[in-house]
Amino acid sequence: MAQFALKYAGNDGKEKTYECDVDVYKKAADAGQTLRQFMRSQIHDHDRSRGDVLDQMMTAAALNDSSLNVGSAMSMAEIAGMADSSFRRNDQTDNSLGARLLFPQIILETLNANALRDDGSDILSIWPRLVGTTRNVNGQKVDQPIIDTSAPEESRSGRITQLAEPETLVQITTGEKSFRIPTYAIGLTISDEAMAATTIDLVRIVMEAQARGNRIRQINEQLRALVFGDKDRGIEALPVTKIGTFDPTIVANGTLTKRAYIKWLHSVQKTANIATVLTDIDTAITVDDALLPKVVGQDASKIVTPWGGVNLGLTQPEIIPFDTDVFGADIMVGLDPRYAIQRFVNVSAAYDAIEKYVMRRATSFRVDYGEMATRLYDEAWSVVSLEKA
Repeated sequence: MAQFALKYAGNDGKEKTYECDVDVYKKAADAGQTLRQFMRSQIHDHDRSRGDVLDQMMTAAALNDSSLNVGSAMSMAEIAGMADSSFRRNDQTDNSLGARLLFPQIILETLNANALRDDGSDILSIWPRLVGTTRNVNGQKVDQPIIDTSAPEESRSGRITQLAEPETLVQITTGEKSFRIPTYAIGLTISDEAMAATTIDLVRIVMEAQARGNRIRQINEQLRALVFGDKDRGIEALPVTKIGTFDPTIVANGTLTKRAYIKWLHSVQKTANIATVLTDIDTAITVDDALLPKVVGQDASKIVTPWGGVNLGLTQPEIIPFDTDVFGADIMVGLDPRYAIQRFVNVSAAYDAIEKYVMRRATSFRVDYGEMATRLYDEAWSVVSLEKA
């Protein structure tokens, strides 16, 4: 298999090369790492003042796009023209093959950034704020950890004595089932005529936009499954409490009082800080109406806090409205974003597709994208319905 000489700046001030072949992507995946992480684990003598070692390699290979700010965006025709079918030019004077090898990594990182960062849209900007921890995986298979925190509710921690074993209050185990992350394949194919007019920037935009629609649908489906359960992933439905439990004066469904709302938030303060409430838009307006200060007399000034000026030591939750079909009408899902959700993100490339793209001068390859979320702590959730008791 052909060898690629990727250049980077050594910490001794000299230019160095890293010899690898196209299966470097497979090696990274086998190690459970991205190509960037894999390169960091392999190379320790690079000049860190010049940036990440993979960025140095991309720049040295003239693999420019606008984000690197080192030149105009390279066209796909330029990248395609770099490949030499004989692969004889393996000396340090030729950067061309390195650019073709590293180009798929640019696409992978584009999709990964889209998966993990706020892009300004409604759902995609909210989602990262709801996730307590994210794990990136190379591949579809993942084991779901099970966290048992029932002990703190049943017993108190004991005093430490000499040679005594501490009481186990939290247990973390692996579930009996391994799950597969729902994954979507995004294929990139560019005709010969379009190669010259297509730049790296354009390819990144198109690939990101293609993945975005799937992500929005996935997030809505995942949130619903986290609340109402998913048998395929072994997620049980969360219990639903009727709002009338907190205020016996509520006599009609679909209504809310300030007393009931505050007592609901107070009821879970020992296990969670409900900083976020997910609901449909009509229920969000019902909450807003219930917390409006009641103005009596001539003074029309507004009360600053929703609790009527009394500091109850409760966080004022952020109310986030969703489409009604996500949770249904008259449902409020409260959660503590610090402990509520764990997600797994898979952004990887089909190795065979990359090999054909790099070695055989193909004009297409495939990128796989998918994510899955599970509940981290059940105690970080509280669901109520606007029903009388």
